[in-house]
Amino acid sequence: MENWEFWDDFLKNIAVDYKLTLAEQEFFLGRFKRINLEKDETEICRIVMGDDNEEAYKKRKSQVYRKFKKIINHSGKNKFPILLKWLETEYHNRYDRQQNPNTLTQFQEKVSNPFIPLSGIIDNPKFFFNREREITRIFEVLNSGSSIAIIGESGVGKSSLLKAIAQKASQYLKKPRKPIYIDLQNIHNDNDFYTAICEEVGIEICQGYKLQRNIKLYRILLLLDVVENISYDWFTNKLRSQLRGLANDVDPPLRLVVAASKPLDILFPDSGDKTSPFKNICIEEYLEPWNEKTIRDFIESRLQADFLEQEYQGIEFSEDEISDIIKTSDGHPGKVKHQCYELFERKKL
Repeated sequence: MENWEFWDDFLKNIAVDYKLTLAEQEFFLGRFKRINLEKDETEICRIVMGDDNEEAYKKRKSQVYRKFKKIINHSGKNKFPILLKWLETEYHNRYDRQQNPNTLTQFQEKVSNPFIPLSGIIDNPKFFFNREREITRIFEVLNSGSSIAIIGESGVGKSSLLKAIAQKASQYLKKPRKPIYIDLQNIHNDNDFYTAICEEVGIEICQGYKLQRNIKLYRILLLLDVVENISYDWFTNKLRSQLRGLANDVDPPLRLVVAASKPLDILFPDSGDKTSPFKNICIEEYLEPWNEKTIRDFIESRLQADFLEQEYQGIEFSEDEISDIIKTSDGHPGKVKHQCYELFERKKL
């Protein structure tokens, strides 16, 4: 019997990989769920659109299939079975049929160095480590009806934690919300921000009252990375005020998870022209560097990882080497991984 236990998570990862908007994701995830594969288009239309809006359903379907044009690669009428066949093949390529979701052995590919990735955001659960306490706390806050701000110095893992929150939202939120991640390092003015959020939601690009009206139809978990960028002068008070208004309601269309390098009262002082969009909305959660036990657990788990190529299994770090990593890394996950990676490479020679 084939194991489809992780099919829904797989579909979510594919939706992210192919940059589907929120509206496109709703069709894609609904159409390709295992329980829906045998249903006809009329049934799927009701599931996805909530009514018999056949024209809107056809438009949404066409938008999604266009995102996969390199896979479908034809203009015929059999796009669904072609895409489904590719998805099932890709699923089996990525996941072991006997996988365990709580270990690193759920992935088939082998690596020659377990201390990866060395840079960038970790958005693959295979490589995400620790932060269970913070994740539990964050969802407790979100489920209580508040938004949350993750505060921590550069390199401590805020961006990777945001990605983990997005991946776990469907599992841990009591009231479902669609996660949308926006990196504000790539947003340079008000128009950029409104374009980004509207495109991700899947609505026409708008702001002000029109945005407030259109976005009320959705329930969104908005994850904003590098939120200190909003304090810059090229972002207006109007944007900050609208963001606050959309998140400040009994049951707001937006629930916020923001990441910043400094406390919010420092980034957005009450005085002056920098209106804070987060005061009395976001509860702060401080992300601390890894302690000694966490570093030791991380090293131990990676050195025992079954996804490591066989010829490199059995490599060990000495107590002196581990102590040196703990001392010189200051507990920053990125520094720990870099030092472990370099040490592992030397031991392979």
